[in-house]
Amino acid sequence: MRLTRWILIAGVIVLSSISQTSLAGAGLATRDLNPVLQPIYLPTQAPVSADNGWRIEHSFFVTNTLQSENRGNESLIIDVENYRYELGLSYRKDQWLAQVNVPFTANNGGELDGLIDSWHDFFGLPEGDRDEFPKDEFDIEYRLDGIAQFSEDSDTSGLGDVSIAVGFESQNEFRYFFGIELATGSESDFSGNEAVDFAIWASREKRIDEEMSLYGLFGISFPADDGTLEGLIVDEIWVAQLGLEYRFDESLVGTVQLDLHSATIEDSDLDAFGESLQIQLGLGFLRFFENHRLDLFFSEDILVGTAPDISFGARLSTGF
Repeated sequence: MRLTRWILIAGVIVLSSISQTSLAGAGLATRDLNPVLQPIYLPTQAPVSADNGWRIEHSFFVTNTLQSENRGNESLIIDVENYRYELGLSYRKDQWLAQVNVPFTANNGGELDGLIDSWHDFFGLPEGDRDEFPKDEFDIEYRLDGIAQFSEDSDTSGLGDVSIAVGFESQNEFRYFFGIELATGSESDFSGNEAVDFAIWASREKRIDEEMSLYGLFGISFPADDGTLEGLIVDEIWVAQLGLEYRFDESLVGTVQLDLHSATIEDSDLDAFGESLQIQLGLGFLRFFENHRLDLFFSEDILVGTAPDISFGARLSTGF
């Protein structure tokens, strides 16, 4: 059994075995930000309030990727800096939950390649193919049997695919969600696949003691086989997140989170389209100002090449 399956099983066992007091708001609503795969709907930790009412979130991600692969009849180059802003709005009424997420994306050559090189050198992280390519260039191309399935070398930007989800929190403190991603993005600027995706997932948050809490998510995405990768996308993608949040004091928490998903492209031997595992490390400032929470975090690919080299994120959230 592959690594992803083992982690999925371990996450389900851990989440179903804890029996302490529940909490809300733990976790980072992140995902694999591979710019080729962003139009695919992958569920993430839902911003849920413990009390009835509304919650709003502003999330901003900067992702820098340089991957080059050649295997068999496939070749891939991803040399891009991706910017993603998400406006999230959620609502709770007793046990019923709802959320809407509106993303905006932009892709260009960027300016962070030098910083990322220094980051990898400082922490002793693998460089991959970075030394072989010029800095701050933009080039994305996927070829199958010599035919370009996905190709872009000009800056792109636009509204992404808006997602809507409805959930229910059961008496055993599991939250069950059904989500749909609408065809609001554009195939021409790679912000959407111009088709409707679906996903189902369950999540749970549990306090272990006064300082520490455990949370997780387990779900399945059903992507539409459309857009620039039409005919290549798998029928279903398994998704899981498992994390630990530690409260240093009343205003500061630290988060360690694992994000993973199964393969996205049918019969591909490329790492970028296979099983993905990355780690998220973050700090949450619970009282950034008034009743606002600020989370700062970054991600690294644990399975090298299965996710972007690094992503930086910030999330500002509040309830009202």
